[in-house]
Amino acid sequence: MRIAQVECTPRQEVYNPGDVLNVAVRFRDSFVGQCEAGLIRRDGAAQPLPADFKRNVLARSSNRLYEGQIQVREDQIGACILLVRLTPVKGEAETVPAGEQIIEVRPLRP
Repeated sequence: MRIAQVECTPRQEVYNPGDVLNVAVRFRDSFVGQCEAGLIRRDGAAQPLPADFKRNVLARSSNRLYEGQIQVREDQIGACILLVRLTPVKGEAETVPAGEQIIEVRPLRP
């Protein structure tokens, strides 16, 4: 279950609540199972993760590529990181950070 590359598009300096990120997760070896992605505030990453942190299921495009979308929510204002929860067909679920990219979320101002 080693992740080779994670791509988030569109690439922006700052995101706003309501923006949608297209996520592509590429694995070094074949992975068959469920892949879910979600944003979490960077300051909360040091604490134990809640088991129900909000995430979206990514679709399997091939055995090495999972793709999908996640929406930036209002409760994620600040510096966030992308987490991926991997659940193989036979094995235990594992939540891992997806790359080193920091996603900065700022509120919309009228």
